[in-house]
Amino acid sequence: MNVVQGLLSAVKPLPDGDSADRLSYCLTTVGLILGSAFVSGWSFVGSPIQCWFPAYYKGWWMEYALDYCYVQNTYFIPFADQKISNAFDFGAHMVEIPKNITDREKKEISYYQWVPFMLAFQAFLFYAPIMFWRAIYESAGYKVKAICETCAVSHNMEPVDRKKNMAIVSRFLTQEHDISSALGGRFRNMGGGGTSIIFAYLVTKLLFCINAIFQFFLLQKFLNVESPLWGFTVFTDLLAGREWTETANFPRVTLCDFSVRVLGNLHRHTVQCVLMINMFNEKIFVGLWFWLCIMVAISVSSFIYWLATSSTSSYGRSVVSHYIHKMDPSMEKSPRKKALLDEFITTKLHSDGVFLIRLISSNSGDTITASLLKELWENFMEDRVNLPPPYTEPLLLGKKTIDEDEL
Repeated sequence: MNVVQGLLSAVKPLPDGDSADRLSYCLTTVGLILGSAFVSGWSFVGSPIQCWFPAYYKGWWMEYALDYCYVQNTYFIPFADQKISNAFDFGAHMVEIPKNITDREKKEISYYQWVPFMLAFQAFLFYAPIMFWRAIYESAGYKVKAICETCAVSHNMEPVDRKKNMAIVSRFLTQEHDISSALGGRFRNMGGGGTSIIFAYLVTKLLFCINAIFQFFLLQKFLNVESPLWGFTVFTDLLAGREWTETANFPRVTLCDFSVRVLGNLHRHTVQCVLMINMFNEKIFVGLWFWLCIMVAISVSSFIYWLATSSTSSYGRSVVSHYIHKMDPSMEKSPRKKALLDEFITTKLHSDGVFLIRLISSNSGDTITASLLKELWENFMEDRVNLPPPYTEPLLLGKKTIDEDEL
């Protein structure tokens, strides 16, 4: 139980991604961990399997048979080849147990022992993309987590404290007067033009999409079903009243074969068992299948959105321009201020900085984003005032003006 609590405490939502990311790596991962813990606990505390034994089975024989049938695969043979409405017709439609052992093995159910491990593995797959994203920006020295968390905390602060935090975030964003200066070596050059963080985030988004789609085929292989659309089929069967005895979906009553060596002879026994754990497995996996459908739609649409809006600089520039125009409405009528705004976006923020502004806006809201951009804009304008005049302008030495043509 302590292990589960430790895992759940480690999987917490952070503002270094959007809501689609948090649905994948946080909500889905937590749900899968809880499902794995429940099935695992039921397997040890409850009775995942019960078998019907002849009267001469006593004591340790029964314990041995139960343990063997749970560890070893059981197989499903329907009672009848069709739904029986009249008990007197059962004999005509009864399905015999195959005498050939190979035929029995083809009908084996081999997943129920591995369900806790499978759910835990799926939880890891959902969490892996965010591990990649954080490893990339942390190894590059880029303070994405610190920037986003500081902005998220500042939302409920007093204006004075908020301004201090915005000043700190502003220094993070403009470290060494270059938004990509903190990124070194090969990774910095991978995206080119200050787009390394954007490139890494798009790869993360793609990993979320691949994972959600891959999980369909993973479950298909694990449950040994014919189609990736098995979840919808099972759901429609339940709505139509077709039980597991007809459909063989997550069967409750199965058969188990085991051999016992007595006085040098090998005796093969067949017992009928109840897989009580399949009652829960059916609900867990059908619910998981529909949740995967939702996550595929969300992950793919989120990836397409970020890819479309990050492929060109126009969308990010419009977001920044929107906030700056709100702070200074006169900019709309001033060509000089418009030129300064373009310079601010190009030389002060760069593409990675604009991306982080968008990330902050989606997590912390307009108030924090506007405060941060105000701090960045004021610093930029202050630096512009303190810059020396361009070499093309005349230099004043005493009372004499020396033009470039006179030098």
